[in-house]
Amino acid sequence: MLKSNKFLFFDVDEFESIIIYYLESGNTSLANKAIKMASKQYPENSAISLLKIESLIVQNKIDEAEKLVNKLFLLESNNSEIILQKSRIFSKRKNHTESIKLLKTIPKDSEFYSDAIIMIGKEFLFIDEFKNAKEKFIEYINDYQLDYAVLNNLLYCFDNIGNTEDTINYLNDFLEKNPYCEVGWHQLGKQYLKKGLLKEALTAFDFAIISDDSFVGAYLEMGKVLEKLNKVNEAIEQYEIVSKIDNPNPFALNRIACCHNKLGNLDLAISFYNKTIIEDPVHDGAWMSLSTIYFKQNDFIEAKNHLIKAIEIDTENIKYWELYCKICLNLNQFDEVEISFKEILSLGELNLSTLILLTKTVLETPNNNLLSDGLLKRTENLTESLTAEAKYIRYVIYSKLGEIEKANFNLKEAYSINPAIYDYFRDIFPTIPQLHVFKNMNAS
Repeated sequence: MLKSNKFLFFDVDEFESIIIYYLESGNTSLANKAIKMASKQYPENSAISLLKIESLIVQNKIDEAEKLVNKLFLLESNNSEIILQKSRIFSKRKNHTESIKLLKTIPKDSEFYSDAIIMIGKEFLFIDEFKNAKEKFIEYINDYQLDYAVLNNLLYCFDNIGNTEDTINYLNDFLEKNPYCEVGWHQLGKQYLKKGLLKEALTAFDFAIISDDSFVGAYLEMGKVLEKLNKVNEAIEQYEIVSKIDNPNPFALNRIACCHNKLGNLDLAISFYNKTIIEDPVHDGAWMSLSTIYFKQNDFIEAKNHLIKAIEIDTENIKYWELYCKICLNLNQFDEVEISFKEILSLGELNLSTLILLTKTVLETPNNNLLSDGLLKRTENLTESLTAEAKYIRYVIYSKLGEIEKANFNLKEAYSINPAIYDYFRDIFPTIPQLHVFKNMNAS
């Protein structure tokens, strides 16, 4: 008919099959042509009209779809298919409460009741009513065949409700009825991980693999748990299995590299980090890891070259800029040091280790009071919990600048706030006087 433009006869069921085929394969244009032909032969048929509504919704022609569905609804207000489409339009208009009310009118003996349950659950998700959504998804799973999309929605509800113990209890009950559901075992393992129950998590991931020995996610999670248990060689085995099943898998390659790094097998670590970035050139973690290895080997040029790649991918990672600062200091590239220093100061809240790094940088960078001034200004806006630490650091910076009066004032205040960390800072910064000397200064 499409090729010849001739008008041939099809019964309604045949037209439905053709239209549904085109809609499901994403070919809206041919679906619309079939709908047009079907409408000519069966102008008052509600099944064809419903498929037309579905096509209009897919094309986001909501106004047209609404006019047509309202017309059908006036004629057949108890038709479950019409109710489903009308509720979809309510949902598209973000009127989720009306959509739910309408869906609840579909009777339990309707062949579309199972679709209604899922749709109600999703509507509740749209308005963040996770407990109500959870009840609907549980109802579907209990009464109908296992659907992984519904199970994932249910687990999303559990996560948002936030009761890990309830999630574990539900999954254990669910797995008694569905013992070979790899997704269920995988999710149970992740819930055990939240509670720090590593051995229980391992068992759950093992059952996921028994249920489906090609389930990559379970092998990866197993590897991560084994790393936490310091069973690094066993972790490598799991990641190697992933690499065989899903070759190449940059995440697995990176974890193998990290494991070899932990074991001190640096040549192997470098090899696998390189394999990672071949497969995933924007894997900034692998670039950073390579840079760290070269930095520890005092190969500062290679360290810098690799770190630049990581920074290009993630310009706001403070750890990358900290390492860049250290590398440039070792290369006496003080202009680059200043750039990294300013980037670090701009990247949000600073912790104590970062403050110490910046202070050391100030001390090691010759003739650059701009860095000193920048750090002094930054220490004025630290969290209250770092008040004493900031004043110890201000002593060090003012001492470098030769402003002894300001330096001593800050040291005295730092000691009065937190005397317990005096020796800690003196070990890091020898310019801080020994404690007995400091006390004699205050006594005089």
